[in-house]
Amino acid sequence: MNNNNWWRWGKPKEAQDLQDYPKLITYLEKLWNTKLKNDFQIPSTFSIPSALFSNENFTSTFPKLELKQFSNLNKDRLKYAIARSYHDIIKVFKNSIHNYPDFILFPESEEDVAYILKVCNEQDIKLITYSGGSNVTGATDRDEKYNKVAVLNITRMKSLIAIDEESMTATFQAGIYGPELEKILNKKAYTLGHFPQSFEFSTLGGWIATRSAGQESGLYGKIEDMVLGLKVICPNGKIEHQDFPRHASGIDFHSLFIGSEGTLGVITSAKMKIAKLPTSYQWVVSVFKNFQSGTKAIKEMVQGGIHASIVRLSDSDETKMLSLMSNSKKTYIKALLEKMVKYNLKKNGYTKPCILMMRFAIKHESDKGQIATSKSICKKNGGKMMPANVSSTWEEKRFALPYLRDTMVEHRILIDTFETITYWKNLDNLYQGVRKALTEKSDYFDKNGLLFCHISHAYETGASLYFTLIAQQEKNQEIEQWQRNKNIVSNAITKLGGAISHHHGVGADHQQWYLQKLSPNAQSLLLAIKKELDPKNILNPGKLFDGTRK
Repeated sequence: MNNNNWWRWGKPKEAQDLQDYPKLITYLEKLWNTKLKNDFQIPSTFSIPSALFSNENFTSTFPKLELKQFSNLNKDRLKYAIARSYHDIIKVFKNSIHNYPDFILFPESEEDVAYILKVCNEQDIKLITYSGGSNVTGATDRDEKYNKVAVLNITRMKSLIAIDEESMTATFQAGIYGPELEKILNKKAYTLGHFPQSFEFSTLGGWIATRSAGQESGLYGKIEDMVLGLKVICPNGKIEHQDFPRHASGIDFHSLFIGSEGTLGVITSAKMKIAKLPTSYQWVVSVFKNFQSGTKAIKEMVQGGIHASIVRLSDSDETKMLSLMSNSKKTYIKALLEKMVKYNLKKNGYTKPCILMMRFAIKHESDKGQIATSKSICKKNGGKMMPANVSSTWEEKRFALPYLRDTMVEHRILIDTFETITYWKNLDNLYQGVRKALTEKSDYFDKNGLLFCHISHAYETGASLYFTLIAQQEKNQEIEQWQRNKNIVSNAITKLGGAISHHHGVGADHQQWYLQKLSPNAQSLLLAIKKELDPKNILNPGKLFDGTRK
């Protein structure tokens, strides 16, 4: 493949360059005493093994499908060999991709999916469901030990099936991308309210399969709070049940497939709860002298019934980093005002400020009362109110950070994220413990590695901590360096009472920690369900509860 943009996040024309962030470059070059260069180049060609499945093989194996629903082209096999994690991108640069799919299938209907699963089950072809490809945990990785592996891309299944405005529900095919789904609902003054950072390039089915959370989950809930019913195709048949708003009619079968990451069946459509589109939004921004004060304010708000759609509290290190990541041009007046604000903060003891940004959705006049109360709670906990437009840079770029990640990797910078959730009583212990683990078990900080964190989602019972690591890459040890830090942080999270993931999922990267917390009985139960639904183990084998993966 000659197009050097194929591996990048999102739209190639929106790719960024680190040179657009002069403050960040200056800071990192001084910190690491080096000159950052774009010298991590991807290979001009890739060593892709010959396709095992020809057009003739496809036609004879899947006679009911059209040739346009099949690809064994090297450019597609390369594209579908990776997702979008840090180590996926390193594999591209190092030409170390080893698990190429043999071919890709593009179903266009539920009937196509059922037919494909039937044939794959008969032919023992392993099948990996892949829609937007935005996963960052290795959920679509393929084990090299399997001979025939196909990718099932469902993004041609993207229609609105039905909308019930009286009951406020909408049923979509699972391959629909976030922006298209929202456009359909917005035309009727509704929203799903699900906006993960991958929103522009991820699908409804992917959100459900990975138990996703959006940036506005504080108001609308996580994806599992929105699902009313699913239609799922399994190798041994279709799973569908009658749905209700609430009921006591036994076990909801659709719950089995939320977070199942393609191991039990292929989600083809979903009935979702929708909400009225807000008439406007209002930001509330405050800074605190420390992370603990801001945390206390958030807890008081959510436990008191104050639910902003977005709640993001950055610790002092991330607050500083946010200012460095701004690449907006400032007028003389704006720059002068910014300096005055910083001077005033330091003068009043905010030497290492932690910024809290909250966005409130306004649907009724009564919602404005929550805004006034939130400001009062911030002030009560030592927060100093800031102009609402302080949040404008983050809001403008809320879906664009992966573009910056790509150019940082090109400049030989390790950047990776770890997210978890725990109860409020354990939050500070977990927050402090991750830094302590990196300090005691590695030389990460001795080499001036950076660690920062923010609360990304807040609930009555607890909150999600989202950590980011930034360090110089160790040349020729890029994967080993990543894995070493991954192990330390993930071990600390698990040991200190955090979930291995709040919204990214398990995949291959988190499986060992997921299995540590899964009792033998629970694992046996899940394997029994797998055997019933997928007796020949053709769907995403070796993931989640299946500990056979090496």
